[in-house]
Amino acid sequence: MKGQLVQSVGRALDILEALGGSEHGLGVSELARRLGLKVPTTHNLLRTLAARGYASKDAATQSYRLSFGCGRLGQAYGRTRRIPELARPVIEALARTLRQSVVVAMMEQGELAFVARASGDQMLAVNFEHASVRTGYSSVCGRVILAHLPPAELEAYVRAHPIRRGVAEDIDTRKTLDELLARARRDGHLEYWRQNKTVLAIAAPIRDHTGAVVAAVGLGMPGVHFKARDRHRIVVAVKEAAARISTGLGDPGGSRKSEVGNRK
Repeated sequence: MKGQLVQSVGRALDILEALGGSEHGLGVSELARRLGLKVPTTHNLLRTLAARGYASKDAATQSYRLSFGCGRLGQAYGRTRRIPELARPVIEALARTLRQSVVVAMMEQGELAFVARASGDQMLAVNFEHASVRTGYSSVCGRVILAHLPPAELEAYVRAHPIRRGVAEDIDTRKTLDELLARARRDGHLEYWRQNKTVLAIAAPIRDHTGAVVAAVGLGMPGVHFKARDRHRIVVAVKEAAARISTGLGDPGGSRKSEVGNRK
């Protein structure tokens, strides 16, 4: 097993662990001595880590410390652990109330991952059989998350995931996509009739302690179960579930919660 490990990756991780254990930072020579590495090797690894935002150099002391990239990874790890734990009882209650399938989705490295799910008690139900989908705008949860990306990040995402026939039934141009995302931002949720209007999907955003959208609650319902008179009640229930999870994550935007039931 040891022979299959990548030595340079191991050395980079050793450096990060050493920096993480140092209160005042470490210089190149000291790091090399502690880790049993050559100084040029240590210097090259540090330059790479610094260029990627995982280490930073103090100009005054010439020592290195951990940088923002490590914090970003830590936050991502915390989200992927905490969100499913907070969401599970909320979406289980929603699934029982509406008797439909419910998921929580997060965007990870460009793919939409379903990190928690709950089933209703109907014989005919929507089955979220996949653990992830490659293109975010093919899912109502992905659309809600994409709607709240900073413009530059959204542009980069669309470049990496071109709009093409077959990816989404109702999106064939960038204009169509932008209109849907604008609707998600305006209404605080999004509805998506899928599979030739045989499945209705509804999603609302989950926000963290900074107010940023980090996930979405999505409900899937066979079209034969849908009654127009119940639409408002269903939408409000999905948005309230998302708001409860957001509260658990420390979302400061309490005013948004008062708007949940106001739109019909």
